[in-house]
Amino acid sequence: MKFDFIKSAAGRVFLPAFILTLAACGGGSEAPRVLTPEEQAIKDQVDARQANFQDLGAAFKAVGDELRAGRPTSPTVIFSIQAIRSYAPQMQRWFPEGTGPDSGFETDSLAAVWDNREAFEQELASFQSVVSEFSAAAAANDGDAIRAQFRVVGESCESCHERFRAEE
Repeated sequence: MKFDFIKSAAGRVFLPAFILTLAACGGGSEAPRVLTPEEQAIKDQVDARQANFQDLGAAFKAVGDELRAGRPTSPTVIFSIQAIRSYAPQMQRWFPEGTGPDSGFETDSLAAVWDNREAFEQELASFQSVVSEFSAAAAANDGDAIRAQFRVVGESCESCHERFRAEE
């Protein structure tokens, strides 16, 4: 008697899985485009900017969570405000020419960042100023001032987002 793999129990289980695996490999689809060194550098800058903003947002969220929990001077708050303070002066360097929406890479940054650079830099300077006050409140271990500055920092973020960030 001859063994027929396709009709066997093993064949009925593994053959469909094998076919699905081959299909998932993208048979017939185009290979991903290889980026030039210049394109890769731009992509890396956009990716780094996005990662930095995710970290900044996580730190801000951690402060908000602690404030809602009634712990305005917790170590998490102090650490998170220090992280925000360390990012604030770096932000201007996160937006070099060529890394906007016309770069071909996905970004939430609007062209206005580059088209209206002076206004954008004013927003960044304002953010740095309010973050400095936020940091001073944390250094003084002043829970009421931390709460007040949290709102001011959030308003600064929102102001910049309204003018220079695409809606999600």
